[in-house]
Amino acid sequence: MLPDTAFDALDVPQIGNQPEDVDRRILFAARLVQLGVLACRRLDRPLKVTTLLPLVERIEALDALVIDFAAAVLSAKAWQRIAANLAGFGERSIPRAYQGRDKRIPALWLYLREEPCENPEAARLLDGFASACRYDGARYNAILANLAGEGVLESAAVQVLEHLEGGSDNGSTVNEKEGSA
Repeated sequence: MLPDTAFDALDVPQIGNQPEDVDRRILFAARLVQLGVLACRRLDRPLKVTTLLPLVERIEALDALVIDFAAAVLSAKAWQRIAANLAGFGERSIPRAYQGRDKRIPALWLYLREEPCENPEAARLLDGFASACRYDGARYNAILANLAGEGVLESAAVQVLEHLEGGSDNGSTVNEKEGSA
């Protein structure tokens, strides 16, 4: 069962190095899946557990989803500024968590810090993605592999999809509260 707060926000909670309580791990999985669902809606991608989980199970796939979503919601002018940010990056200027990853991710976050997205629904989703992307890639992949191995990720995906697709009485409230980006 998802925690009561699963649909209150889109930020992905920090998971520490110590074993976390079950609700926090489930909330982590639910928020990642929710980000994936809302992004897939905007990108007109299929919403099934089998197509959704690969989008969040590995940091590389999450980064690709973030870039695809940002490409759909940001202007060409924004991408020119992101490219300029990217051109200015040296290997030492990229934060450790983003090293070895798609360099457009930290360039995107830098741009959005300077120029927040004007679309409130897209901005909320981008903020949620930023909270997920802050993880070091190896750590993120290890956490998700553990959640997938325990069946937590798939269970959360099923419940999130049911809730957001109207299987819950308050599905429309969630869509309004979270935005369907």
